[in-house]
Amino acid sequence: MIIDIHAHLGHHPLQDFKQEPEDILAVMEKYEISRSFILPFPSMKIKTVNDSVAAFVKKHPGKLTGFAVIDPAADDALEEVERIAGLGLKGVMLDPEFHGVFRRQAKVEALMVPCMDNGLPVLFNTLNIEVGEGSRMGREPYYNGLNSLAFKFPEVRFVVSPFWPRIRDLMRQYQNIFIDSGGRNGISGAVRLAVEVGPTRVCFGSESPQNHPALGVKAIRTMKLSPVYRELLLGKNAKRIFGDLF
Repeated sequence: MIIDIHAHLGHHPLQDFKQEPEDILAVMEKYEISRSFILPFPSMKIKTVNDSVAAFVKKHPGKLTGFAVIDPAADDALEEVERIAGLGLKGVMLDPEFHGVFRRQAKVEALMVPCMDNGLPVLFNTLNIEVGEGSRMGREPYYNGLNSLAFKFPEVRFVVSPFWPRIRDLMRQYQNIFIDSGGRNGISGAVRLAVEVGPTRVCFGSESPQNHPALGVKAIRTMKLSPVYRELLLGKNAKRIFGDLF
């Protein structure tokens, strides 16, 4: 069983990444991916991209789980969370760089209330580099922001990359923080966390189309790793942690 918790639909507004619905479905069939979590790219056209994900997922409920992108600074951010929950989307994606999430901590914390009420996990979309290198914000806002959110909202499931600053400390302190491997580039970091912190909160996410799912799956299958850990990372963890979203 393979579950991909991070696949994008659409076109990135700043980078040359694009993925259409038929691309996602073809890859899933070819590489035996049982379910994919579908996320829009970060956007200024929030409702448009969220509606696109909702429409795609509605056609394939047995294969897909949809997430929405939210801009915490938008005047209607809280209303948009309620709207996308009504559309059948099952999670929220926040992009720290594109929307400057951690420069608006109070608004982000307010946003967590409807996420909590609707049982929506929150995935932070970050580059496959160590967070802070080349970032406009630096490292500390990432650590401080997630530290505050995980403490104040223990019922919300937070999903971040293995490159998050001081992620080992955060995972040891908070059981509601989970890891998205972030495709091929993040596999080694995700595996290290599985070994050092524990294997039950690390999930495979391809971050396609930036990374091809097949490369990430191959990396997990060929790395020196206990077979039982490998099964957890490829799908069993995602099914257990996010089974209510299926």
